Amino acid sequence: MYTTIRLRNVRAWADSGDIALAPLTLFYGANGAGKSSIAQALDALARIADRGFTDPAALVAALPADAVRDMIRDRDPTRLIGIDLAWQPDASMQAALVQGARRLAVSVELGLDPAGRPRLHGLHWTVTDRADRPLRVVAVHDGHPVDKDAAAIDVLAAATAAAVGGFVMLGPLRARPRRSYAVPARVPADVGPRGQGAVPAMAAADRAGRRLSIGDGAARGFADMISDRLATLGLVAGVDLVDAPGGVALIARGRRGGQAPFAEAGFGLSQVLPAAVAAFLVPAGSTLWLEQPELHLHAAAQAALGDLLIDALEAREAGRARHLQILVETHSEPLLNRIQRRIAEARLAADRVAVHWCPGTVPATIERLEMDETGEILNWPDDVFGDEMADVTARAVAAAARRKARRAGEGEGEGEGGGEGGA
Repeated sequence: MYTTIRLRNVRAWADSGDIALAPLTLFYGANGAGKSSIAQALDALARIADRGFTDPAALVAALPADAVRDMIRDRDPTRLIGIDLAWQPDASMQAALVQGARRLAVSVELGLDPAGRPRLHGLHWTVTDRADRPLRVVAVHDGHPVDKDAAAIDVLAAATAAAVGGFVMLGPLRARPRRSYAVPARVPADVGPRGQGAVPAMAAADRAGRRLSIGDGAARGFADMISDRLATLGLVAGVDLVDAPGGVALIARGRRGGQAPFAEAGFGLSQVLPAAVAAFLVPAGSTLWLEQPELHLHAAAQAALGDLLIDALEAREAGRARHLQILVETHSEPLLNRIQRRIAEARLAADRVAVHWCPGTVPATIERLEMDETGEILNWPDDVFGDEMADVTARAVAAAARRKARRAGEGEGEGEGGGEGGA
């Protein structure tokens, strides 16, 4: 699980400082405040790790020059991008790193060379113990290791590739629902950036016999679990996979009876289905980024989405915890209210949640909203969800003014009528 991320000279960010990441992390803020840049930085790390950290040619293949230029703050080619990520390696990787290792951090510096080509300037790995004391630091500059222990670099590069390779991103825009889908032979690792693979992945996971449970509850088939979670949102009574020409079709059961094909079941279902499938589909230990999963959902469904995310964190497969991490970029007040309620009810521990606010400053800044054990936020900034009291007060004042004007008008009319009658 990722524990912190830091961005330097990435789009709107000059230096974000360390941003704490919990199993469930919510990012709120003004439009254009820099929230999406965090996901883009994680995606860039994943692309670099997939190609290889120490091969300059691999960097060019992973991130073309235009992509690097677009990431640099103010598109200034003289600046270096810095992305620092820290995480908790699993037990097997801890043993391979160094005795007592509990935390691993990588710092990546990249930019453009004088010819405008992507260049990886430096890498630093830091291995720390439980008290966050450094056990080892390994550095690579311009593809050349400063530390001569090649085996250590290979282990660290493999650990980083495993960590950032588990990053999955689901954007806010959805592919148009279809009437039928081909089912892949293997269960995919994600649903695609626009959720286009949600129904095929759901069918493949169900056919493969994947079974999930929530906490200590009974294990259920994958499709049955997704159907039940969707029903809790109040959009449908459930969904069913049925055979169709070329594969399968998804049928939505209405809450008041009847049924409809996925393509005709409404935007709310087409928006949230990929998020629900992804939350239970991605491999154990993954970090899932959801961008505005509440789009097209009414307030009650947005609140229930909070419970779905908690269920995904608590899900177990084959009796083992999935250790999922979910990062959510959102504007939803009902979603946060539900999370706070579950903390107050002791269903979710406060230390498993991080909430951040990006106010939209230039350069970008971020503030963590501190919650106590009852879910109360102790440092609410101004206008997180607009000034509700100002709206209530202004509405009351305007209504009173209109009533006063109406009464004055009625009084004038009565006076005029009385004068005429007296004449």
